[in-house]
Amino acid sequence: MLQLQESILSNVTMKLIKLLLFLLFATSAYAENKAEDRLIRFLDNMQTLQANFKQTLVDDQGMELESSSGVVYLKRPNKFRWDYKHPYQQTIVTNGEVLWFYDEDLEQVIIREASSSVEGTPVAILGSYEDIDKQFIIIDMGNIEGFDWVELTPRDIENQYNSIRLGFDKEKLGMMVMFDNLGQVTRIDFTEEVINEKLDNGTFDFEPPEGIDVIDDRG
Repeated sequence: MLQLQESILSNVTMKLIKLLLFLLFATSAYAENKAEDRLIRFLDNMQTLQANFKQTLVDDQGMELESSSGVVYLKRPNKFRWDYKHPYQQTIVTNGEVLWFYDEDLEQVIIREASSSVEGTPVAILGSYEDIDKQFIIIDMGNIEGFDWVELTPRDIENQYNSIRLGFDKEKLGMMVMFDNLGQVTRIDFTEEVINEKLDNGTFDFEPPEGIDVIDDRG
C-alpha cells in the first residue's frame, strides 16, 4: 500500500515538473515573440531617422570615461551619418558601400569598406533589412522607468558586444545601451527624433576637405 502511494506521488510530481517546464518555455517563447514583434514593427515603420543624441561611456566600475553629443541621420538600407559636435568634432558616415571616419581636429579621414566595418554593430540593427533574429537572440525586458526594453544578444560569440538594449518610448526609440566585451557600457539618449522625413542621399556621402591626411584601408 505504501509503495502504491509513493508511486502515485512520484507520478504526480513528474507531471507537475513537466507542466512547470512547459509553462516556463511557453512564457519565454511568448516574451521573445513579443519583443521581436515590437522591434520589427518599429523597423518596418521607420525608413529614415533624424535625432539629436547624447552618448556616454562608462567603465566596468561605473566611472564615466567620456561624454559627447551631436546629430544622427539614418536612411534604410545601410546609410547613416553620425556628426559629433561636442566636445570634439567627428563625422562617421556611410552610403552603404564606403565608410568615412573624419576627425576634424586631427585633420584626418579614414576610408573603409562599409560591410566589414558595420556588420554586427548597433547601427546595423537599425539600418539593415537583414533578419534580426538570425543575428541576435531577442528578449523582452518589459517596461523599466517608462521605456519598453528589448535586449539583443549576438549569436556570434566573437561579436564585440555582449548585449545591446533598445528602449522604446511608445513608437520612438528613446535610448540604446551597449555592453561590450571589455566591460564598458555605452549609453545613447535620443531626443527631438523625427521619423520618415525625406533625407537626400548626398547626406550620406563624404568629400574629404583639401589638405587633410587620407588613409584608405579598403582592400
